[in-house]
Amino acid sequence: MNLIVYADFNRPMCCLASQRVDRLLARGLDVQWRAVEHDRRLSMMGTPSAALHAAENLDAARLLLMPGDWLPVTAPDQVSNTRAAVAGYAEAVSDGLQNEMRRSIFDAIWVHGRHLSDAYEVRRLIADLMWPPVPSMLYRLCDLPTPLARETDLTRAMRRSGGTVIPGGGPLTTIAWRRIRAWREEWRQLPTRELPTLVGPDGRVSQGIAALDALAALDTGAPGTLTAAAGLDASAYGAQQPARQRPGPMPDAISAALTTSAPMGRRVSRW
Repeated sequence: MNLIVYADFNRPMCCLASQRVDRLLARGLDVQWRAVEHDRRLSMMGTPSAALHAAENLDAARLLLMPGDWLPVTAPDQVSNTRAAVAGYAEAVSDGLQNEMRRSIFDAIWVHGRHLSDAYEVRRLIADLMWPPVPSMLYRLCDLPTPLARETDLTRAMRRSGGTVIPGGGPLTTIAWRRIRAWREEWRQLPTRELPTLVGPDGRVSQGIAALDALAALDTGAPGTLTAAAGLDASAYGAQQPARQRPGPMPDAISAALTTSAPMGRRVSRW
């Protein structure tokens, strides 16, 4: 079973999707998270949350909370441009730490309210993840070198210290740049560009609340209950796309969760 989720780090519904993906991963399901920027025009200096109705979006997302989910009561003061965060995540895929990096970015924005438009803020997250800090007192009282000084592989030292994100916010390597471009092109091929987006094993798509509903259904085995329980109109936030063609056979659990969705316009890559 292979599921693909497209999402941005500065959207509260994507934060919910991340938590539900973690529960599916814990159950052994194969879920690929593909980070995209929903709006590349956001200021690198940060955009005031009030200007983008972030509080209203957060309140709407909080109506969708289920047991095990969490969201902050108030939105971060600034809405981050997620170019650097997406780059850091794409590079983490190469290091096999994509899930840890995803959680770290969401925690920084939605738990600690940090502004991550600056590449150096994302670099700190990478370094904290790949090179956890050690008590400095241990090295002040003796001549032992620090762990960073003992690293003989300069490329590895650079990556572990956060250098996978360049100062301009882009990824360091060509493979990560191509990965980001492929993810974005796949997402832009969809009939609508709502986030989060869930793509099932046969290519059928659910977006917005419908994607959260499908993730919850896969976790709880009770499809179709989330939107009704919240008393919301799914069409206001992005419903499942109408089917364009007859879908092929798929596992019963996935079929129940993705009931009225459409195939993507192009084949999804395996990055």
